Formats: sequence, structure tokens, C-alpha cells
Amino acid sequence: MQTQAAKKNLRAGKAELQGRGPEADEDTIDLREMLRKLNRRKGAMVGVFLLVMVAVTLFVFQAVPRYTAEARMVLDLRQSTVVDLEAVLSGMPKDVAAIRSEIDVILSRTLLERVTQKMRLELDPEFNPNLVDRGPAPFYQSWLAGLRDFWPTADNLRPLTPEDEAKLLQNRIVDQLVGNLKVLNPRQSYTINLAYTAGSPERAAEIVNAVADFYLTDQMEAKYEATRRANDWLAGRLEDLREEVNAAEMAVQEIRKRGDLVQARGATVLEQQIAELNAQLIMARVASSQAEARLRTARGAVTRAEGAAGSLGDVLASPIIQRLRGEEASLRRSQAELSQRYGPRHPEMIKIGAELEDIRSKMAEETSRVVESLVNELEVTRAKERSLQNSLNELRGQTTGALQAEVELRELERHAQSARAIYENFLERFRETGEQEALYRPDARVVSWAQPPNGPSFPRKKMTLGLGAVVGMMLALMAAFILETLDRGFRTGDQLEQFTGVSVLGMIPALGSGQVWPEKYVLLKPLSSFVESLRGIRTAIQLSNVDRPPKIVLVTSSLPKEGKSTFCLALGRMVAASGHKVILIDGDLRRPSQADRVPEATSRYKLEEVLKGEAELADAVSVDEASGLHLLTAHGKTPAAAELLGSQRMATMVAGLGEEYDLVIIDTPPVGVSDAWALAKVADSVVFIVRWAETPRDTVKAALHQMAMLDVPVNGIVINQVNMRQQAKYGYGGYGYYYGKYRKYYKE
Repeated sequence: MQTQAAKKNLRAGKAELQGRGPEADEDTIDLREMLRKLNRRKGAMVGVFLLVMVAVTLFVFQAVPRYTAEARMVLDLRQSTVVDLEAVLSGMPKDVAAIRSEIDVILSRTLLERVTQKMRLELDPEFNPNLVDRGPAPFYQSWLAGLRDFWPTADNLRPLTPEDEAKLLQNRIVDQLVGNLKVLNPRQSYTINLAYTAGSPERAAEIVNAVADFYLTDQMEAKYEATRRANDWLAGRLEDLREEVNAAEMAVQEIRKRGDLVQARGATVLEQQIAELNAQLIMARVASSQAEARLRTARGAVTRAEGAAGSLGDVLASPIIQRLRGEEASLRRSQAELSQRYGPRHPEMIKIGAELEDIRSKMAEETSRVVESLVNELEVTRAKERSLQNSLNELRGQTTGALQAEVELRELERHAQSARAIYENFLERFRETGEQEALYRPDARVVSWAQPPNGPSFPRKKMTLGLGAVVGMMLALMAAFILETLDRGFRTGDQLEQFTGVSVLGMIPALGSGQVWPEKYVLLKPLSSFVESLRGIRTAIQLSNVDRPPKIVLVTSSLPKEGKSTFCLALGRMVAASGHKVILIDGDLRRPSQADRVPEATSRYKLEEVLKGEAELADAVSVDEASGLHLLTAHGKTPAAAELLGSQRMATMVAGLGEEYDLVIIDTPPVGVSDAWALAKVADSVVFIVRWAETPRDTVKAALHQMAMLDVPVNGIVINQVNMRQQAKYGYGGYGYYYGKYRKYYKE
């Protein structure tokens, strides 16, 4: 049962080692514990803080001051237009990529090389270290230079020419400019901020302004160069187009001459002739039809009656017919007047009748002549029609060969027209680009030129000291928590109990460096806190089993130099001085120490002779005259120590001493030595010693685990050599706190 309980305690201790005790709440932060940790490590915190502040102070006051000048440019969105011309190199788009590209242009080596050459920075000692007189070179530099000359490298395989050195110096200057020049674009703006850091405020402002000025000049030159290249290309292209247009027009003229396709008023001569002949032929046909119709009408009228012919339009239009009709009408009036007075046979009536007959005869002759003229007119019109038809047929025969020439002519005309249109467009564009050369301006403008700064930008003493204080405090806090984390020892009884699950019997304070040995101090100061802690541990051991208080107590530890032997001797002397019969057995047969601690208590024989049967127990026991403590010491360096301590003779001897003495204390080696395992079987109680803040937790865990595996129950743990002043910082539950409060009860 005890073994199972011990294993359970070890599992709880493992949980504590991992940062979660059996009763710990992972979600709870103990603020008081954090403050106690900081209080415990305040010395380290102050040291780290002072170290950081001293380093920062030395840096601030020893650093070479640097000055930063700033200029501000803005990408201009308000593009003014003097004339409505399309630019050869248009304004850049105002997006993030374009602004990033402009920043790359500002930081380009080409632009910064121009700044270097313009400002002659190779003559500035800040950029040319060769101009700084540093005095004679130290010995190690000369030695390194000789070593570089001796060892062949890419740099010294061939000597550098003056041009190479100048180029190398220029590259270094440009690298320095790139490193010290900062170009930033604030979010949600078209502003570009330029900042340069130099050793002097005037130099910083000059370089920033030079970079801004060269950037604006570069924009102008880029647009001018683009326009110039466009003009050169347009000029060459115009010459080619001009020749092409001339060749096309010459080809058109040649095909016109060859095909007799001379144009007038938008048509060729042949086309105009055909059109005119066609129109004349139509008119001739109309005239012929009209003449034929008049002739046919006239002949029909003549055939029907003589009077009917006289009513024809052509006859009526004749001046002779009109005159004869007038005379006829006059005679008819006269005849009508005379008929009223005379009869038909009257001479006047006969005379008038004869005159009328003569007039009618003349009218008939004139009518016949008109009909004859109509016949002639019809023949003339028909002859003209035939002539025009023949001429038209001849011209139409000529158009068969001209059509193919005209198709070729149209093709050549279209080509010539297209060439001329392209030529005119290029000519207009050439004129526009020529006018743009005087209208270009950069896409950015400087809104704030750099001025020499009033104070250094580096180091900023107040800000650096303040930041150093913050960093120092943070490092101090970090150091405190790191030291607490790396502290794998035990500081309080609560820590030890939570880690191991074994009760802590008490804590023994460490004596000052000026005090006597603890085993002597216990006799000199019986009312001190040291002795009081021993009494408390003695009482705790007895109360661990009320029905049968332990009499045989084995004391061990996980490592040597835990104060185990000193504790055994001090406890034995304290109990013996109070009137009890106590014996201390030095069970460390390999490295015993009790004989050296109490040299005045000597005996003829040692423990080894008793266990071997070479001596009696009474002859090996010595007495400490100062306290009355009985001692059973050992020689040490015994080869078969484990066999002797685990023998039946040892068990019988210890059991007999338990009957004879009030308290038997067995001082054993650490748990790592097998000697202690055999002795634990005969002990009533096993006390485990842990040195305050020194014994590693893993070592304690391994030792207790080993004892649990051997079925050796540990009844309690004693924390030894406790620094009460430091331990009081670990909380109100610590012994150091109470010892401080109860100091007046003790006589140190």
C-alpha cells in the first residue's frame, strides 16, 4: 500500500514538474506569486536594467550624429492641356504599381550615378574614405594587407587601373546613397517622401534636393526622348510614304495614258463621247420619228382632200401659206359684199372668183412643196440616225479594251488614295509631335524642398534613452522569469509537497558564514531557530505514527553534500542533550564523516569489525561528552559495504539498538548508492534530505522513484540549509516568513 501511495505521489510530482500541480488551476494567474517572483529576482532585474541603460547611454553619447533631410513630391493629377493633341508619351497612371515603379526609378543606380557625378561626391570625405587622414595604419591592418597580397584572390590577381578604381569608388558611393536614401509613399495618397541621412545637415539637404531635381529632369528627358524618337521615325516614314504616293500616282497616270482613260468632269473622254453620241442618237431617232409622222399625216391629208392639207401644222407654219390665206380671206369678204349687189355672172364676181382660184392653186403648190420638204427632212434625219449609230458602235468597240485598263486604273487609284491618306495622317502626326516638344512637363512636382535639419535624427537621445529604459525593463522582467524557470531547485515546502506528494517535516535554516558548525551550534544556541527547527522535525517524525512512534530513523538524500551527515549529528546531539538516549550510526561505509566531525569521541573498533564479528558492539560505541550522544562510526572504503549493511547481523544489531535506545539515527549514503537500500528495510522511518534551492527537481524525482520501486516508503522530507531571508520572499506560508515574525522568541 505504501508503495502504491509513493508511486501516486511521484505521478503528482511529475505533473508539478510539467507546470501543473495536483491542485493547480491552469486557467488561474496568481498575481501575488508573480510579484513574489519579481521580488525574489529584483537584484538580477536591477543588474540587467542598469547594464542595458549603461550600454544605451554609452551608445547615445558616443555615437556619431546623423542628420536626415526630407523633401516631398506629389504626382500631379491635374494635367493641363494647351492644345488638344495626343501626347507621344502619355502621363503615367495613378495606381499603386505606377507609384511603386516611380519609387524604383528614384532609387535606380542610373539616376543616383548622375547625382554622384553632378555633385562630385568622390571629393567628399564622407563618401571617399581615401580622403580621410587616419594616421599610420595599425600593425594588424598592415599584416592583413600583406596576407591579402600573398594569398591570391579575385581582387588581387590583376592590378586595378585608374578607370577600374574610379568605377569601384563610384559603385561604393552609389551603394552608400541607396543605403541612406529612403523613399516612401504614404497610403491613400500620391505623395512621395524622400529622406536622406548624412553626416552634416547641409549635405543631407543638398543630396535630397539633387535627387528630386534629377528625378523631375529624368521625367522631362524621358518624354522629350520619346518625342524625338517618334519624330525621327515619323520623318523617315514620311519620306517612304511620299515616295510610295508618288509612285502610285505615276502608275495611275501611266495607265490613263496607255488606256486613253483621260478624265474630264469625273469621267473618261471615251465615256463622255459614248454618252454624248447616245444622247444624239436618241434625239435623232426622235426627230426621225417625228418627221415620219408629219410626212405620213401630210400625205394622208393630201389624199383625203385638198382643203384638209391646208390645215396641217407644217403647211400653216409656211409664211407663203399664211400670206395666201390672208389674201384669200380678203377676197372672200369682197366676194361676200359683191354677192349682195351682183349676181354670179357679174364681171366683178367672175374676177373675184378667178382671183380666189388662183390663190387656191398657189396654196396647193405650196402645200405640195411642204410635203416634199417633209420627205427630205425624213431622209436627212434617218441618215443622221444611221451615222450616229455607226459612230456609237465604233466607240463601243473601243470600250472592250478600255474596260480592263479601267479596272486596273481603279485598283491603282485606290492604292494611291490609301497611300495618300496614310501619308497625310503621318504628316499631321509629325506636325503635332513637333509642337509637343515645347509643351512637355513632368508628372510630379516638388511641394516641399529639403531644408537643413535643426537637430540630428540619430541618435535621438531622449527617445533612445526612453526606449532603452523600456527594453531594459522588459529584459529585466524576462531575466527574472527565465531565472525562475531555470531554477529547478525547491524553495518552499509547498513546492516540494506538490512535486513529490511526500510531506515536508520541516525546514532547517542555514547558519551565517561567521557562525560555528551546525553540530556545535546546536549545543551553543539551544534556544535558536536552528535548534527549534530540529525539534519541530523530531516532533513531526514522532507524530508520523502516533500509535508506534518511530525509533529507528534512516536519513538519506539524492546527492552528496546535501547536509545529510550534519543533520544527523545535529539532530542526535539536540535529542541527546534533552536527556534522551540516542545513538548515531554512520552507515556510509564508503565515505564516512562522523568520526571526523566528533574527533573527541573515539572508539577502539568501528562498525565494520562489528558486522564482521571481529569485535563486540559495546567496544565500537563511543560517547560524545558534550551532548551524551552515542556514536557508531566506520573506517570507510570498505569493499563489500552493501553486503555488510544488508547482512542479518546488521538487521539484528539495529533491532537490538532500537530496544536499548530512545532514538537510533542511521546516516546512509545517497540513494544512488545501493548501501542505503538494505538499511531502509530495518528502519521505522526514512527521512529524505533536500538542499534548499540546490537539489535539482529531476534528481529528487528519480531518487524517490527508485525508492518507490524498491518498496521503501519515505515518511518525510527535510529541506536543509534554507536561506530564511530569501525564503521569506516566497510567500506568507514559508518558514522564513514566520521565523522573521517570531525572531524575538529565539536567541540566536
